[in-house]
Amino acid sequence: MWSSLSNKDNLITGMFKTALALEEPWQLTHIEYDDQDEAWHLFIDFERGAEFACPTCGSASKAYDAERKT
Repeated sequence: MWSSLSNKDNLITGMFKTALALEEPWQLTHIEYDDQDEAWHLFIDFERGAEFACPTCGSASKAYDAERKT
């Protein structure tokens, strides 16, 4: 059975946000727990039009790949 933890004030959500150390524009949007597989499913996203720094030169660029991945 899947348990959904979408409440942003939830202690577990806060724990994952801290552990992941996500920086803007990345956001932890949703968490689910699968009892059967004993697995956490974390959903990370960004706002449409968000800009990311190039890892080589640091210049800002808009995302071009927003396909859902696992």
